[in-house]
Amino acid sequence: MTSVVEVLHDRIMDSIDSVNRNGSFKIVVMDAKAHKIVLSACKMADIMERKVTLVEKLEEDRQAYISLEAIYLLTPCIESVQRLIDDFAIDPADPEDKRKRRKYNAAHVFFTAPLDDRLFDRMRKSPIIGFLTTLKEIFIDFTAIESRVFSFESPSSFYTLYSPAKKMELPQELDYIAKQLVSVIATLGDYPSVRYFRPPETLDGKRTQSMKLAMLLQGELESYMRSSPETAGRSQGQGTILILDRSVDITAAIVHEFTYQAMTNDLLPIEDGTKYTYEIEDANGNPEQVSVVIDESDQVFLEIRHSHIVETATTLTSNLNKFIAENESLRGDKDKVASLRNMKDQLANLPQYQDMKAKYSTHIHMAKECMKIFEKFKINQFGLVEQQLATGETVDGHLPKQVAAEMVPFLDDPEVSTMDKIRLLMLYTICRSGLMAEDQESLFRLAKISEGNAEAIRNLSLLGINTERGGKNPRQKKKPFYPRKKTEEEEQSYDLSRYVTKVKKIVEEHANGTLDVTLFPYTTEAPTDTAENTRSLRKTPQPTWEKKKPNVKGSRLLVFIAGGVTYSEIRAMHELCHSLGRDIIIGSTHIITPRQFVHSLRYLARGPSRPIPPVIPPYKAPVLTSSASTPALSGQQRPGPPSSQSSMRSAPVPMQSAPPVRPAPPATPDYRGAPNSVGAGGIRTIQKDASGRFVAPPSAPMRPQPPVTYQPAPPADSGDRKKSKKFGFI
Repeated sequence: MTSVVEVLHDRIMDSIDSVNRNGSFKIVVMDAKAHKIVLSACKMADIMERKVTLVEKLEEDRQAYISLEAIYLLTPCIESVQRLIDDFAIDPADPEDKRKRRKYNAAHVFFTAPLDDRLFDRMRKSPIIGFLTTLKEIFIDFTAIESRVFSFESPSSFYTLYSPAKKMELPQELDYIAKQLVSVIATLGDYPSVRYFRPPETLDGKRTQSMKLAMLLQGELESYMRSSPETAGRSQGQGTILILDRSVDITAAIVHEFTYQAMTNDLLPIEDGTKYTYEIEDANGNPEQVSVVIDESDQVFLEIRHSHIVETATTLTSNLNKFIAENESLRGDKDKVASLRNMKDQLANLPQYQDMKAKYSTHIHMAKECMKIFEKFKINQFGLVEQQLATGETVDGHLPKQVAAEMVPFLDDPEVSTMDKIRLLMLYTICRSGLMAEDQESLFRLAKISEGNAEAIRNLSLLGINTERGGKNPRQKKKPFYPRKKTEEEEQSYDLSRYVTKVKKIVEEHANGTLDVTLFPYTTEAPTDTAENTRSLRKTPQPTWEKKKPNVKGSRLLVFIAGGVTYSEIRAMHELCHSLGRDIIIGSTHIITPRQFVHSLRYLARGPSRPIPPVIPPYKAPVLTSSASTPALSGQQRPGPPSSQSSMRSAPVPMQSAPPVRPAPPATPDYRGAPNSVGAGGIRTIQKDASGRFVAPPSAPMRPQPPVTYQPAPPADSGDRKKSKKFGFI
C-alpha cells in the first residue's frame, strides 16, 4: 500500500538528484515552510548522501560559497522570493560588478507549489535571472505525518472555516486548501473522483464548507489535468477523494479514547504528537529530564499505537521480557570466553540493545502515567456516562433514561477535572439537541464552569449543533443524518470504547458501494461499473442511473477532513486498511486532540485569542541593499502551529530549527494551455525561450484577490486483564 512518507521522500530526493552537474558538490537552501515539509519525510542523512556539502536556512545570515551551486527548496511567497533575489543582488556601490554580491555560483530553484505570475515577474526582472539554471514547481505543499496521514499544519483554518469573525477570509482559505489538496493528489499520481458531505439541512441549496471545498477542488483538478495531459491519461478515474469537515462528527473530537496513541496525546503533554519530555532519576538519584521522539521509526510504538490501553500494558510487558531473553548474551557472561570477532559483533549490537531498552522504558512510563490519570480523575467512572451520551445506548443496548442523574454527581465532584466536565456538558448538549437556558446555566454553576469555558460550549452552535432551545428555539426531534448501525455480529471488547466514529462508518459504506449518494454526492458523474454502462436501454425502459452503484472497489481512497482530524479517526482508517484490504489515506488541515478542540471552540466566535505568527519570518532588507533594490513587500502568509513535528527526525546539521509557524503563498494562476510545461509525475518545469530566458507559460487571468497589507508578525510566546467488559488497570 502507498506510504505518504515514502512518496514524498522520493519526490524530494528525485528533485535534488536531478541537479547533477558534472558530479560536483552543492548546497541546499530551504525556507522555514519547506524545511518542515522536507523533514517530515526525509532525514538529513538522505540529503547529505547526494553530494550535498551543506544544508542551510534561507532566513539566516549565510556565508557565500561562490564556487558552489545551490539547490533552493522554497515556498512561493513574497518573503522567500525576495530573500532568493537578495542572494544574487547587485552591489549598489558597484553596479557594474554583477557577480560581486552573489552567494553561490548558480541557483536551481524548486517551489513547493505553483508560482504566482507576479512573483515570477519579480524574479525575471531581478539579477537572479542571470544565475537561474533550474526553475520547477514540484507540488509538495503538505506535511507527511505518518505513512497514511498527511496534514497542512494549519490549526488556524478551524477559525477561518467556522468563525463569523473570519467570514470574509473563508473563500481565500478554501481556495488555498483546494490548491494544497492538488499537491497531495499530484504527488500520489492520482486523478480521483471528488465526493463530499452534504447533510440534509443543506439540501435546499445552501452550500456547506465541504461542498464549497469540493467544488473548488474539482475546478483545480481539472485545471491541473489540462496542463498535464500525460498525467491525466495515466490517472483518469483512479480512486476517490472524500471531502468532509469537522462538523460531520463533533463527538469524536470530544469523547475520551482509550487506544494508546489517542489516549497518550489526550492525557499527556506530548508536543506536536511526537515529542514527549519526562523526568527520570539518573545513576546518582538526581532528577533528569529526558525528551524522546515518538514516530513510525519507533518499532515498539508501531506495534502498540492502536491497541487498547489494557492490551498495551500486557503487550509491552510480554515483549520486553521476550526482548531481554533474546538478548541475554549482551548483558555479559564472565564464564564465557568470546573471540575478538564475537566481541566485535556484540559491541556492534549494543547501541541497538540500549535504544530498544530505552523505547520500552519510555512507553511503559507513558502507559503508567495514563493509568494514573485515568484513576485519579475518575475517567473510569464517568467514561460510562460519556459512552451513553455518545452512542445513545446503554451497555445493554437500551435507551439511556437516567443519564442526566448519572452525570450530575460528576459535575459536582472536585476530583473530576474542569476539562472533563466541559466535555461531559458538550456531549450532553449534543445528545439533547440543546438545553433550556435556565437548565444550561444551572449545570454551568454546578460544574463551576467559567464564562470563557461556557462560551466554548455555546460555540458548538457554529458547527451546526443546537445548544439552546425554548422560546424561539424549540427542541427539534430529528432523525440523525447518519445514525449508528449496530449489527448482530458487532462486539465491543470494552464498555468504555463503544463509540464508533462516523468517519469509519462512512468509509465502510463507501467501500461497499452503499453510501447514500444524497448525503454524499459526487461533484461530477459517479464512477460506475462498465457492465452497467454498456447495458441496453431497450431492456430498461425506466431510468437506470438511480440503480447504479459507484465502482469504488479496490481503488485508493483519500479522506480529507477540513477543520481537524482526531487520532481515533486516524486509527479507524488504519483498521479499515487491514480489514478491507484497501489503500486508504487520511488527511486534514491539522491534527487535533480533545483539549485543543475545546480551546479552539472557546475563541471560535471572535477568532483566536492572539495573532498567530506566520511560518516564514517577515522579510527584512539587507543592510547594504539600497531601497531601490528592495521594493516594498505586499503579500500574505497564513499562520501555523506553534511547533514542528517533523523537525524531530532530523540529524544534527549546521542549521537552526525552523521558526514555529507556517505561511501561505499567494493564490496561484490557472495554467491552462501549457501542457508541455509539466513533466513526469506532475512536476512542472518553467521553460526557457530561444534566447535562454525563462518564460512564464500562458495562464488564464488570475482570480481577483483582496488587497492585503503586509504586517510584521508579533513576537511569539515563548496489568492482569479483567474478564468483564469494563476494564481496569493493574
